[in-house]
Amino acid sequence: MSTQGELLERLFAGIAGRDLDAVAQLYADDIEVWNTAARRPMQRDESLAVLRSFLRRAEAVRYEVLERREWEGGAMQRHVLHVRVGEEDHRIDVCITFAFADGRIRRIYEYVDSRALAPLGW
Repeated sequence: MSTQGELLERLFAGIAGRDLDAVAQLYADDIEVWNTAARRPMQRDESLAVLRSFLRRAEAVRYEVLERREWEGGAMQRHVLHVRVGEEDHRIDVCITFAFADGRIRRIYEYVDSRALAPLGW
């Protein structure tokens, strides 16, 4: 069983590496993902579809972790998402709270300034 920190490292490495199969393995079957762009909970398949769409637009994805705090059954991470779309580089400030169960990610609550997403077509 992975620690929570290892799960998060694998999650962000999977996204940056465009390996959504690896990301899907980290998700609990009943995962709910909420973010400020959608403003409603998404289930597993819809969340993966959103990630897939994002990765089709982004030529490069890199995470700069600013802070991570963990507690039993949960974690919070603040990071800067560096994304290249076309000829432009974008910096997006993000804060995510996670809940874990049985060695997998069960809940994700992602807070992003929607103005930062506008140049990406979101």
